[in-house]
Amino acid sequence: MNTKYNRRLKAKEIYDKVVNNVLTIMKNGEYEKFLKFQNQFTKYSFNNTVLIFSQFPDATNVAGKAKWKRLGRELIDGAKRIQITAGMPAQGKTTVKRIIDGKEIEETQIYNYTAYKPVYVYDISQTIGEPMPLEVKMLDSKNMGSFFEKLKQFSKFPIYEKELEQGVKGYYSPKYKEISIEKRMSIDAKTAVLLHELTHGLYDDFDYKVDRNLSEIFVESVAYIVADYFGLDNSMCSFNYITQYAKGNPKIIIDLGSKIKKCATDFIKELEEFEIKENQLVA
Repeated sequence: MNTKYNRRLKAKEIYDKVVNNVLTIMKNGEYEKFLKFQNQFTKYSFNNTVLIFSQFPDATNVAGKAKWKRLGRELIDGAKRIQITAGMPAQGKTTVKRIIDGKEIEETQIYNYTAYKPVYVYDISQTIGEPMPLEVKMLDSKNMGSFFEKLKQFSKFPIYEKELEQGVKGYYSPKYKEISIEKRMSIDAKTAVLLHELTHGLYDDFDYKVDRNLSEIFVESVAYIVADYFGLDNSMCSFNYITQYAKGNPKIIIDLGSKIKKCATDFIKELEEFEIKENQLVA
């Protein structure tokens, strides 16, 4: 069996594992838990986050053995390995046929590609040693009224609080580039709806008439991750509803996974940078 075939076989095995794990997450109703889990692993790819979650759902901070050692921590006896994948730059060779001066000749061409190999990481709970510094979230979201006002200041679109038709909590108008929110809701509900509509306005590039399912899965997921990061229990999100949009197909979630993860991370970063600038202005 040649090396190239081995690589392809291993890549397919890993992809199949990710597909099966996402299907299990959907069937078990754990999509909400997985979205919360992602907030702790922003530097890892969506596929690696799925692999970590499937093997160690209580993980909070993972690293390889060598990195833990550099951080002054050692693995405990019996520490469980968590397998993920690492991309490595590699080169390959291929033979191509060309016609030169009416003659067919063969040439060897070198091409670059990314080779994936299994690597192993360990959760901080499987180590002992030097304490880790705590990360500080910039926004004080214990007060959702304050967070809601901060979102309104951050918004690139006008926001109107008004009485909407029964059952309508809010909407983003692509035509007028404005957001409307039902004013009779609680402050938590308003904040959750505003995050949802801001996601539509800032990051949703789907054609809603054609790809409504993809749009709603994407927006609900991004909004939930951001809400959870800043301490809002976005219980109004229906994860059964989201997975119904996916029609039981885990590949839809996988195809959207990297986009959801990147946009949620970007949204959080923009909000924190906005908060820093606001604090500097009033200092």
